[in-house]
Amino acid sequence: MSDVIHTPLNDAVVRPVRDDHDRRQASYALQDWFNFEPIAVDTETTGLMYNDRVRLIQFGNRQEAFVFDPNQFPDLVEELITLMVRGGTWLMHNAPFDCLHLSKLTGEFSIDDIMQNVTDTQILAHLIDSREKIDGGIGHGLKELCAAYVDANAPDGQKALKSRFKEMGFRTMESGFSAIPLWDETYVMYAGLDVILTARLAPQLIAEVKSSYSHLIDFEHEVQRITTAMTHRGMAVDMEYTTMLHHDLTEEEDQAIRTAAKLGVANVNSTAQVAEALQVRGVQLSEKTPSGKWKVDKKVLESLQDDDLAKAVLTAKGASKANSSWVLPLLVHGQVDGRVHCRIKTLAARTSRMSIANPPLQQLPANDHRIRTCLIADRGQTLVACDFKQIEFRVLAFLAQEESMINAILNGEDLHDSTAARLFGDDFTPLHRKLAKGVGFGVVYGGGKDTLARQAGVAPLAAQKAIASFERSFPRVQRWKRGLIDKVTHGEPLVVLPTGREIKLERKYGYRSVNYLIQGLAAELFKGSLIELHNAGLGDHLLVPCHDEVVCQVRETDREEFARTLVETMSGELGQVPIDASSEIIGSAWGNAYLKEAVNA
Repeated sequence: MSDVIHTPLNDAVVRPVRDDHDRRQASYALQDWFNFEPIAVDTETTGLMYNDRVRLIQFGNRQEAFVFDPNQFPDLVEELITLMVRGGTWLMHNAPFDCLHLSKLTGEFSIDDIMQNVTDTQILAHLIDSREKIDGGIGHGLKELCAAYVDANAPDGQKALKSRFKEMGFRTMESGFSAIPLWDETYVMYAGLDVILTARLAPQLIAEVKSSYSHLIDFEHEVQRITTAMTHRGMAVDMEYTTMLHHDLTEEEDQAIRTAAKLGVANVNSTAQVAEALQVRGVQLSEKTPSGKWKVDKKVLESLQDDDLAKAVLTAKGASKANSSWVLPLLVHGQVDGRVHCRIKTLAARTSRMSIANPPLQQLPANDHRIRTCLIADRGQTLVACDFKQIEFRVLAFLAQEESMINAILNGEDLHDSTAARLFGDDFTPLHRKLAKGVGFGVVYGGGKDTLARQAGVAPLAAQKAIASFERSFPRVQRWKRGLIDKVTHGEPLVVLPTGREIKLERKYGYRSVNYLIQGLAAELFKGSLIELHNAGLGDHLLVPCHDEVVCQVRETDREEFARTLVETMSGELGQVPIDASSEIIGSAWGNAYLKEAVNA
């Protein structure tokens, strides 16, 4: 057998698989462990993107890891994946990343097959404490978790590899992972150590997770399998349109930069230049940053819509962001297989809300249909979307047991309309409705009168009056809100969802408990709806989860029936509060839905 690599852990070794003898030894260990103990699995790739190449695969237990090249031993890949599908206990940290790469090395098994017996230690860690390290938690990275639960001196593979890459002259981590010699001892050792540490971490986390959380463990793993399949499936990119949009946005940015230069700003990204030029033009700036400089961020510039310089700066920055954040990444993805495969993180936030990255489709601007138009249905298919109706307010009504809100929902009323009527009378104006809606979101997200005044475009006094009127009109909401904040501030600093999920927070931020509870429960309802859709046989149609909406595709001939089925499946009840969904047949391009809004606006 090739030389064994001794690790910083005295009782752990890494075994590179270099020849047929090594391969047989690896197979013997794999079969033996499969029958008696959990096996941890990991991959090393050329980068973090979906289409990046797998360089190494490693599997191991608490004392020993085997590391092999999948191109050299494809039969060992098949053996590993076949065993994963057959049963046993398999451990991974951030399972979607590695399972997606493994799935591309076999044509026999689906993502769901590969992931069905996997326990993701990242899910366990999030259920124990959803806070990141910066917020007072342990965090959810392998190194920080191992330092807390396994060994305070557990080796940091990322840090060691970064040092090794620098020593070898690689300027970035990505270039290092892509070009480091395959059998570099440091590279192989830390590849193997990751699975050894994962095997040691898992039982510690399992012991820490409350026994009452077993249903949440199953729930989160099921959601993870569904969304990972969505990533694998991907969504088609209209390459011709996207290329043209890239050119249009580049020209839009260049033109806006030229306009800004004529108006005295040589660099649109220089806040000092923009602030000075605006003041020369007679604009009265009123806010400063903590460092004492004039604030000219997006909100300030948007409030100066009649000023040519403000419009030019906004246009230049917006076009640049659109290209760099979305359009160019879509082109890069699309050049490989004509599709974009976004990373869907099912436990992105403390509240367990999801996020999308590579590229971040959840952050697409709602007032510009052009970027979403890059994403299209497959030939012969049409896009259909379904989302919850005013989910945050329905959750609020349930939690506060506010009868007037619940009755409005039961009567099929628009909650923002009914709130505006209670606050301002039946002859309320569109501005009144905007204020009523803003006050409600202020309860959900924790905004005060200043935020409401800025968003609604009214004076702070008017915003304060609207808030006071809301509190009088919905007294149970106010009592529930104050009681929750008081409990968190003076009692145990956590909120507990009806499902038993706990969200820890700091006492000084007790006011955030309202948002955490509402958003956490809304997130669970949405995740539950994905499971319902999957169980109803609609899983293969799901493309992208975006906030409280899921975008799907179906054969054009089935679109009407499919849209009805989506609504029926996603709708339900939360106590006595109906959770209603609505669907929309979008057509060939995702941007069609937003084009209608732009036309109607």
